[in-house]
Amino acid sequence: MSSTASPLAAPEPWDLVAPEYVRELLPVFETFARDALSRTGIGPGQRVVDVAAGPGTLSLLAARKGIHVTAVDFSPQMMGFLRERASKEALSIDTRIGDGMALELREQSFDAAYSLFGLMFFPDRPRGFRELYRVLRPGGRAVVSSWQPMQNSPSINVFFQSLAELMGGSGGPRDGKMPLSDPETCEQEMSSAGFTQVAVHPVNASAEYPSTVAMVESMVRSSAPIVLMARGMGEAWPPLQQALTEKVRATLGDGPQAILFQAYLTTGIRPASTP
Repeated sequence: MSSTASPLAAPEPWDLVAPEYVRELLPVFETFARDALSRTGIGPGQRVVDVAAGPGTLSLLAARKGIHVTAVDFSPQMMGFLRERASKEALSIDTRIGDGMALELREQSFDAAYSLFGLMFFPDRPRGFRELYRVLRPGGRAVVSSWQPMQNSPSINVFFQSLAELMGGSGGPRDGKMPLSDPETCEQEMSSAGFTQVAVHPVNASAEYPSTVAMVESMVRSSAPIVLMARGMGEAWPPLQQALTEKVRATLGDGPQAILFQAYLTTGIRPASTP
């Protein structure tokens, strides 16, 4: 089965958003990364691969524990931030610019494999799952995270629905859905790659903002699809952003806001006895 191509399946939007992605969303993504690490039971001296590693949220947490990390991402900017952050802490991480659907890594060479909010955007997700399986040793565990439907998070839903209305229905994912946004699909796609004991775990994180305006500005700066849209619109974007802010304020008011980030972490094991 092939997956629907996404504009986020290319390096450009991630290169554009890299600085603000780190600055705005690090605490949120660290919550999910810590949970992912805890579900694999990995310890010092073991080897893990972080596919679509972004700025290295999980990679850095793992390296601080003495775990040997190989981080792969197709965005040079994201890899640059990862290397810079690792260097500041004197952490050794093997960083590689590469394709998560065709990993240039040896088969059965890692104790755990992760792809947090990356594999979900691959043009061919089944191939991405198979690559995680291929590089895992027998008995190794994988964790893949994806977003729950945005309507489960009121603030995010208001933001994207408001944008969609201003854009004539084209401002967000259709029906508020993202790839791998239901447990059944998560379980089916990981199982089809050969993983066993597959389970889907709902995990939440939150971010707080002093006002609605601050929340909208943060989302505009740190959301890859919005950054890509703004670049494409050029001078037409600032007035649209102002209209978006006013529309969100009309619904949520002016006061402090909180965004609930809801994800699924899908876990699976490469069986100990494999061909």
